[in-house]
Amino acid sequence: MRARPRALLVLCLAGAAVAGLASCSDGTSAQVHAVSAGTVVEVADLTTPAAEDVVLTVEGTSSGTVTLSMADLEAMPTVEAEVYEPFLEERVTFRGVALAELLRVVGVPQDATVLHSLALNDYAVDVPLTVADHPGAVLATRADGEPIPLEEGGPTRLVLTDDHPDTRDQSLWIWSIASLAADSTAP
Repeated sequence: MRARPRALLVLCLAGAAVAGLASCSDGTSAQVHAVSAGTVVEVADLTTPAAEDVVLTVEGTSSGTVTLSMADLEAMPTVEAEVYEPFLEERVTFRGVALAELLRVVGVPQDATVLHSLALNDYAVDVPLTVADHPGAVLATRADGEPIPLEEGGPTRLVLTDDHPDTRDQSLWIWSIASLAADSTAP
């Protein structure tokens, strides 16, 4: 069974912020640091958003299906990291919620092994939980301080920090994520 205790995540993020992360493809180092402790720290802190405000649906949680607005995501504990963005071939500062923290908040079961991720254009990727549990997996909502527009892969996208072991697997950098579904089957 996998454990995703909040204290461990906070320690990992704090350690990464202090120590810096491994060097990336352009010779600079990534730094993940906490931006906000957030006011949404458990599923009970959420309210159901109006249908037109839903930006992400998470299925397979202990609470059933959880719908999230941008305000919900940005009220969770947030992190920021400057990473090499492989599609733009430049460094971008992304802000969002660590994917492991999001999964903890919404109550993804400990025995889940994969996240079925679906984009607005029906592009689908199975993200192993071993990828999602790494502190360098971020569900980004902002790039260089601005909300990520739909035409640039927003409003939510998965980014992997330079030190993430799977950062070079571009299939995992899913854009315009509409839904995540936790499952206990192998990817």
